[in-house]
Amino acid sequence: MVTPKSALIFLSALVASLFFNIAHSQPSSATPTTEQIIQSLEKSGALDRAIDRGIERYRQKQMKAAQVKQQQEEAQKAAMAKNARPVDPNKDFIYGKPDAVISIIEYSDFECPFCKQFGEIPNKVVDAMPNQVNLVWRNFPLSFHDPMATKEAIATVCAAQQGGNAAFWKYTNSIFKTTRSNGQGMPSANGVDPLLALAKEQGLNIEKFDVCLQSEAAAKQVSADLQDGMNAGISGTPGVILINHKTGAFNVLAGAVPEDVLKQEVRNLLNTKK
Repeated sequence: MVTPKSALIFLSALVASLFFNIAHSQPSSATPTTEQIIQSLEKSGALDRAIDRGIERYRQKQMKAAQVKQQQEEAQKAAMAKNARPVDPNKDFIYGKPDAVISIIEYSDFECPFCKQFGEIPNKVVDAMPNQVNLVWRNFPLSFHDPMATKEAIATVCAAQQGGNAAFWKYTNSIFKTTRSNGQGMPSANGVDPLLALAKEQGLNIEKFDVCLQSEAAAKQVSADLQDGMNAGISGTPGVILINHKTGAFNVLAGAVPEDVLKQEVRNLLNTKK
């Protein structure tokens, strides 16, 4: 960004240079004053042109620096993404074929409004490309959305404990449809814990579910996902990492991208070579 101060410095240097050149090309008795030089430059338009050129050079330099910084940040994100733990059907919640070539690893927070907006987009991409890509969910509850974000994440683990992968995705989708987001959670009816009410609605054993909600094991599973995301450079949600299991290539996406963008990124990664 060009500031008034930088423009003034440039102008001062220009005037000083022109004054020196003109002064030494004239007899001492005819040396023009600084004011005369400036007036002459203004009348000819040379001053404006010189300032415009200087500003444009400065702008180009700033743009180049910004591009270099962005490239460095993207390279750093890609390098950190490789720290994400390997996809494992025995540890991860997977939507689609477990052995698909491409995995969309989504680090998400149930209280994040952008995650709610992203919602079923990855699932739709998997449905459209069932033999090529799957969705891997990892809980990443943000501290400023707690305690609800972590409680909801633990609840999905408890749903899976009773009903497996299918129960996890059913419970997950219901939370996103019902939550008011931003740490407000799902509305309760008659003072009943909405997480328990949802479990009952979906045919899960309430007593076992309640015990699981308080268990250290379920909390540790959520914490493991959170730590994995931090190791992989995730700082916000939804955080998305794409991986080609055949080539080992990675790609990192920022935020709730549209469905067509996610599809194209999957296609791009499918076309990468070893």
